[in-house]
Amino acid sequence: MKTFTYDIGIQATGSTDNDVVIVQFGDGYAQRQSKGLAPRLEHWQASKVGSKATIDEVKAFLDAHTVTPFLWRVTSDEPLRKYIAKDISRSPQGGAKWTLSWTMQQVLA
Repeated sequence: MKTFTYDIGIQATGSTDNDVVIVQFGDGYAQRQSKGLAPRLEHWQASKVGSKATIDEVKAFLDAHTVTPFLWRVTSDEPLRKYIAKDISRSPQGGAKWTLSWTMQQVLA
């Protein structure tokens, strides 16, 4: 399994999805239960600015990992986790600079 090693800077934003089953009763009472073995998975909105060659290289990596997961860690002191790439887009910023934006969705397998 390949590891995502590109610098994405500090502008990445992470969120956690909590997969919970809720049974709501008519009197306002609700029961909640975690769904599955890993009910909390992260996803990260990320972007990178660089030359067209750099952006093309990162995009090729992400395009190759929309189904097959890759390893990535948020910070150097956190464990590697499995992610897939989603919602990949790129745009020219003028001159020789391009921006690449994508979502990294945590997966278990």
